[in-house]
Amino acid sequence: MLLNTGIKTVKTLCLFSALLFSQNLLAARDLPEFTANYAIQAFGMKVAEAQYRLSYTPTGYKITQKTDLYGIASLFRDDAVNVVSYVDDSDNILLLKKHRYIQTGKEKNKDEIFDIQWNTASKTPKGKITGIVRNRKVSLETETPVWDVLSFQIPLMIDANEDVKEYPYNAVLHGEIDTYKFILAAVKNIDFAGKKYRALQMIRQDPDRDRQLHIWLLPELHNIPVIIENYRDGKIHSRMVLESVKFDNQKTIHAENADDDDY
Repeated sequence: MLLNTGIKTVKTLCLFSALLFSQNLLAARDLPEFTANYAIQAFGMKVAEAQYRLSYTPTGYKITQKTDLYGIASLFRDDAVNVVSYVDDSDNILLLKKHRYIQTGKEKNKDEIFDIQWNTASKTPKGKITGIVRNRKVSLETETPVWDVLSFQIPLMIDANEDVKEYPYNAVLHGEIDTYKFILAAVKNIDFAGKKYRALQMIRQDPDRDRQLHIWLLPELHNIPVIIENYRDGKIHSRMVLESVKFDNQKTIHAENADDDDY
């Protein structure tokens, strides 16, 4: 009886300690958990819906993206995209550990699946990247943190502010390590969900092609992207507009049907 009671007491204390440690760990996060829903527009109409979700893991973050066709577009094609990335916090350094990008439908194979094994024994983390990118095996090494087309959103949301002009990140793009650099191009007030917010316009210029990625961030809402635009040959090719976002257990913020000129 005493032995069983003692074991139960130890288990209870261990559980309490684990919960307390978990709460302290979560409290130290730079970003809150969130779920954000976007409308993807092309040719002046909504053609797809995307959901981004950031959640905590015992060692860092998990970020996911799920995109499905919408409306008339879904009648002609069945394409879908599912992406997930895991990022660990190692001594206040964020390190991408796993990435998976799966696209279904008629498009050519764009799947990417890779892991990164990090050696954090030295002051400078060293990573070994292995996996499959577009049907090709990859094996890369890096001495700096690297990101992918989804997880770069985490450091950008953490870092972005009006006082810093350039935001360079090393990223694994198409199976190669390249610099994914954003420039703070403008700061202006925009309307979202019936309220005026100060917004940061970040622009990434493709060094090899006439393509740009424009991202508008809202500092007051943890730098959540409110507008994401893809430009090709100087013209908007596609546009993502934030429809709703929910941080932690707070109330969901819904966008109003504002005129596009407000952005």
